[in-house]
Amino acid sequence: MYHQTPKFKTLLVSFIAFICFEAIATSVIWKMYHEKSALIYERKINVLHDVFISTRQTYAKVSKLLYDQIINTPEVIALFKYASSKDPSIQEKVREKLYAKLLPAYESLQSINLKQLHFHLPDLHSFLRFHKVEKYGDSLEGIRYSIMLANRDKVYVEGFEEGRIYNGFRYVYPLFDEEKNYLGTVETSLSFDALRSDIEHTLQTEVDFVINRDIVERKVWKKEQSNYTVSEISDRYLHEKSMRDKRSKFYEINLAIRDEASKRMLQNKSFALCKNGYIIVFLPVSNIAGEEGAAYIINYLESKVICTLREEAYIIWIISSLGVLSIVTLLYLLLQKMRRINEMANHDILTGLYNRNRLTEVIYYETERANRTGRGYALFYLDIDNFKRINDSYGHETGDNVLKKLAAVLEKNTRKMDIVGRWGGEEFLILLPETTEENAEKLAEKLRREIEATDFGIPEVVTCSFGVTNYLHPEKIDLVIARADRNLYRAKLEGKNRVIGDFDKR
Repeated sequence: MYHQTPKFKTLLVSFIAFICFEAIATSVIWKMYHEKSALIYERKINVLHDVFISTRQTYAKVSKLLYDQIINTPEVIALFKYASSKDPSIQEKVREKLYAKLLPAYESLQSINLKQLHFHLPDLHSFLRFHKVEKYGDSLEGIRYSIMLANRDKVYVEGFEEGRIYNGFRYVYPLFDEEKNYLGTVETSLSFDALRSDIEHTLQTEVDFVINRDIVERKVWKKEQSNYTVSEISDRYLHEKSMRDKRSKFYEINLAIRDEASKRMLQNKSFALCKNGYIIVFLPVSNIAGEEGAAYIINYLESKVICTLREEAYIIWIISSLGVLSIVTLLYLLLQKMRRINEMANHDILTGLYNRNRLTEVIYYETERANRTGRGYALFYLDIDNFKRINDSYGHETGDNVLKKLAAVLEKNTRKMDIVGRWGGEEFLILLPETTEENAEKLAEKLRREIEATDFGIPEVVTCSFGVTNYLHPEKIDLVIARADRNLYRAKLEGKNRVIGDFDKR
């Protein structure tokens, strides 16, 4: 059965259009926002990386100068030649003389942030720690990869490493006597606190440092591990307690970024986040052993640029949404107008059924289809009995209500594939595709009884007369309609409220 297009379909089309346009606009706006944010983040990461590398290189040069001018000298080498003696008393004398000779240099080192001076034997045992004189003789095998590497390859080694007590950026040098005999190694180191101070001074921002928890627990002496505490950002990383003030200042920010930051830190790549008016840059630091994510430098940059970008994106999004809404509203109104025009062109204004023009088009279409498939159709031509009397007795408004009620009865009692329309006045036409003569007659009789039993709101029974025919292949449409009209006329003559067909004549 053909029905007029419901209004909700127009609303549905408009809603889908709004969703599509809005999705496109939103995608474009937020893609632009993320691209601009990514560029800003990338610049901040690159700046931190460059300053970090530059600062390390500066200290490496200072450390090399110390090695060349103070440590790798005939006097020091002459003493250290006996450090590997099997006689503990000789070792102790060497340790005392080395300490006395280099203590002024060591104290000067601290003024330029090189916090450590540490001698090691070829067998990887500690010989003299200037920062912990009483701690010596312990093996560094499996603990200090830098010492193992320098001893194995007898080369200079540089990089970040966690030690028994301190972590830092190590500068490890091999030592040889005048005959090129290998004696062991010496190292200086740059503490992160010193590195942080220089980076902060250069960038005019604040910097924090976290160390992989597994590495600390594996390498640092147990009693020294109390110098560390778990980071708020990730349980996998530890803070040095000396950074307590830094941590407390950014405690709320650290908690706010914890979930995202801890996930991204697993990737061991540089990244940046924005929170509470700060851009937080994470720079991973690998250690000398090549363990990625051994530590992270975290730079807190007070900046509202990302927030401003986000606000601008929201404003553009709101404006675009209003624009899309306006366009879709116009589209909806246009579709509504087109729907009304279509209804006026194809539907009867009073009953909502197809009008005569549309019925004619549909009959032509069904006839062509019947000719192609060989399957015909039935046609009902019906008329309200005594309709003029109803109009005269109860008024044209009541007559219109009867027509609308009849249209509803016809639609309700026919199939979805059937075509129901108002032919004109009180005359209606129903086309039933692929319907046999027998079934057409049964349906016509059913409709007649339904109409007769329906309360039309007037004090008399409303009935209809039916003229029924079937399409005879091939024949002109006019002949089919004319035959149905003749059968309707016979039904009127024979007493009305009846079905007359031409089935018994074939």
